[in-house]
Amino acid sequence: MSDAKPNARGTLILASNCLGLPDDIPQRSLTALRESDLLVFEEDRPARQALKAAGIHRDYLKFTEHNEASTREDVKQALKSGQTVCYMSDQGVPTLADPGSELLKIAYSLDAPVRVIPGPSSVTAALAACPFLESRFLYYGFLPREPDKRSIAIAELAQNPHPIVFLDTPYRRKALLEALSQGFGGDRKALLAVDISGDQEGFYHRSLDALADLTLDKLNFVIVVQGAATKSRPKKKRRPH
Repeated sequence: MSDAKPNARGTLILASNCLGLPDDIPQRSLTALRESDLLVFEEDRPARQALKAAGIHRDYLKFTEHNEASTREDVKQALKSGQTVCYMSDQGVPTLADPGSELLKIAYSLDAPVRVIPGPSSVTAALAACPFLESRFLYYGFLPREPDKRSIAIAELAQNPHPIVFLDTPYRRKALLEALSQGFGGDRKALLAVDISGDQEGFYHRSLDALADLTLDKLNFVIVVQGAATKSRPKKKRRPH
């Protein structure tokens, strides 16, 4: 536990979690869970798994849409009083498509120190298995849920020459693949990574149409769509000397 000094701000620790196997939780994250004054998680099941891996049983706050306001205030007061707050997301590195970014804003507004414990990432894991990976890629994350806004977003991305990374919830995987197939063309190649580090881990490199037709359980996933083909510029002919 921290030995808070008068008027000193506490520290916000963003602790990486595993993607599926508890053995992949960084050792520094486990230490942070044991030593921090206040722990914050998204859901109970990942929280219990992480605490079990750390060999402890502790109370913690949940940060969901149902109690967002109260948790924000608790974290704010803890940081103002000099306490160390540890936030761990359900999976992987915090604040990337999860509510931890709101806690980060609180820390910066108080000029409180921020520490990041790196660890497993579904995005980098999917890119590692991607056969068309380039030196550049676009992380888009979650497309809009509204059909009209989603169609507009996909149309704007259709001619992007670099691989594009998409995320969504497990039960929206098929709908997302169908929307991407319609907007990018069914023959556009993509990589579908499912249940990374889990028992049903799989990487599928096929056309968007073929991926949409796959019969898979509703599992966490990442989609990487190959960039649009670009026409190569004709080479200038050298003048004879």
